[in-house]
This record gives sequence, C-alpha cells and structure tokens, in this order.
Amino acid sequence: MDTDRYQRTERTQIRRLPERAAYDRATVHAILDEGFICHVGFVVDGQPYVIPTGYARVGETVFLHGSTGSRLGLRPGMDVCVTVTLLDGLVLARSAFHHSNDGLRHTSKEAA
Repeated sequence: MDTDRYQRTERTQIRRLPERAAYDRATVHAILDEGFICHVGFVVDGQPYVIPTGYARVGETVFLHGSTGSRLGLRPGMDVCVTVTLLDGLVLARSAFHHSNDGLRHTSKEAA
C-alpha cells in the first residue's frame, strides 16, 4: 500500500477528467491548508444537506467548526462528504454561457 497517496474508492474516484485528479497526500494537504471554508454533505432521515462551515487540518484529521445545536449534528458512523474548493480567478466572456473559472482546485474526503 502506498502511504504517500490516498486510496481511490468508488466514492472518491474522479469520473470527469480523471487525468486532472491528484491523490497524493502532499497535494491534498496543500489544498486543505490553503482553504478556509468547506462544504459538508450528509443525509438525515432521507433528506440530503450540504452546509458550508470552517475547518482546520491537523495531520490526517479535518476538524469542522460547528455547534452541537446546529444541523451539523454529525454522529459516529454517519457517512459524510467534506469538499474544499479553491478558485484562483474568473474568466469572463461576453456571454454568460462562456464564463469559466481559472485554477479551480478542490478536494473531497469521505468519512464514515
């Protein structure tokens, strides 16, 4: 097992433009360390939620900012997805259909 890379799973495998994906720990950690806000996705009673929140990475652990009284009441064993997106710039065009983004980098981590 390669300890310098995260294992690809059915849930973490990039499907669109997979050649642009990076699974090495250095790249994933750099993205996590540069960002400030993440989006946490989870399902409660069949209802999906995605909530933005602050986070911090310490080693292999991502700590989420939250309150015990918030909807982000994650429980042990609960499936969640944490996504961090970094956007370096916008590419604007005359038509809104041709706008794009520059330097879009993101990482997702699954947890159970």
